[in-house]
Order: sequence, then C-alpha cells, then structure tokens
Amino acid sequence: MIVYDKAELTGTARDAAGPGWTSLRLLVRSDGMGFSMTETEVLPGAVLRLEYKHHVEACYCISGMGMVREVATGAEHIIKAGVLYAPNAHDQHEVHVPAGAAPLRLICVFSPALEGTEVHGPDGSYAAPD
Repeated sequence: MIVYDKAELTGTARDAAGPGWTSLRLLVRSDGMGFSMTETEVLPGAVLRLEYKHHVEACYCISGMGMVREVATGAEHIIKAGVLYAPNAHDQHEVHVPAGAAPLRLICVFSPALEGTEVHGPDGSYAAPD
C-alpha cells in the first residue's frame, strides 16, 4: 500500500513549478500505479497554453474558479469546485485564472504516468515517456 502525507512531499523533487503554476506530484511512475496524480494550482493572472501530445489528463477542480478554452473550436468552459475537464484527444487548450482571483486548485491524473519532475516545454506539452 502506498501512503504519502502531502507535507512530506512538499519541497522535494516532486514539488514542481513553472510560470503560472505549481504541481505537487502525489503519485509518479516509480510508484508503479500506471498513472500519476498531482495537486496542481494555476495561479491568479495565469494563462497556460497546454497540449499533452504524449499523455491524456483528467482534472478535477477542488477550489477556485477559472476557464478552459479549447483552442481548435474556441469553446470556453467555466471551471469551479466540483467540475472535471479532460482533454481526452490531446486537445490544445488554455487554462485562464483571472488576476486577483484565488488559485485554481486541481487534482489531475495523467496516463502514462509522469516521472514527477516534468515541466511544460515551449509547446505546452511534457516530453514523451521513455
């Protein structure tokens, strides 16, 4: 059985960040589950353009409010506590959080699993797994 306390992971190599986001990697590839799970915050004022070319992702909002825009269609979806979004077709998307708002807090699941130290490349994706 795997049991982690968030406090024990904070400040370790599993505690990743980049411009406009932080992500605590709760489960990673080395845990052997076949998927990874993160607690991610998108920070106020952030606009993240993402496209997970090598992964699928599902995000469940636990607090805050923001918007996800599908780049291909322009469709916009309000994200707030209790809402899940999943770019299941490797959709290019943007996550927006208004300046002055609370961070958008998400629990995210990735398949295949993340190593745990990834940061987004210039195209908004993570590198292909080995």
